[in-house]
Amino acid sequence: MSDLESRIARLEAESDIRRLKARYLNACDAKDVEAIRACFTPDAEIDFPPLGSFDVDGLIGIFTQMAATTPIVDVHQGHNAEIEVNGDEASARWNLGYATYDPRAGTFRLLANFYADRYRRTADGWRISYSRSEPRAVVDGTITEDGVKAGWVAG
Repeated sequence: MSDLESRIARLEAESDIRRLKARYLNACDAKDVEAIRACFTPDAEIDFPPLGSFDVDGLIGIFTQMAATTPIVDVHQGHNAEIEVNGDEASARWNLGYATYDPRAGTFRLLANFYADRYRRTADGWRISYSRSEPRAVVDGTITEDGVKAGWVAG
C-alpha cells in the first residue's frame, strides 16, 4: 500500500470511528438498546465509574433500568475526538457533555467527562471493544416553580 493509500485508509477509519461514536450516543438518547449493543464487540469491556465495570449485557441491563424504561430525557454530545488508528485497532479520547432530565421530579444532571475508548475493525465495521468513562464535573439540580436550584456535586 502506498503512503497516500495508507493515509486515506487512516482517515477513512477515523471517519468510521466518529460515526460509530455518534451512533452510540444517538442510540443512548433514543433509548435504542439494540442499536447500543450493535456498537460494541461481543467481548467489550465497559468501565463507567461510579456505576461499575461490566460487559455489554451488563451495560444494557443498567441502561434499561436507569433510562430505557423511564421518562427520563438524555442528551449526549461527544466532542474533541483524538483518534489514533493502528491497523485494525484504534484508540480515542473524547470529551462528553451530558444532560439528563427526569420530569417526574423535575430533577436534572449536567455531566462533563472524558471517554477513553478502544476500537476493533470487525467484519461488520468498527466496534467499541473497551470504553472507560472518566467523570470530571457533575451538577445536580431541580427545576421548580420558584426557579432552578443546582449544586456542584463533584469535579
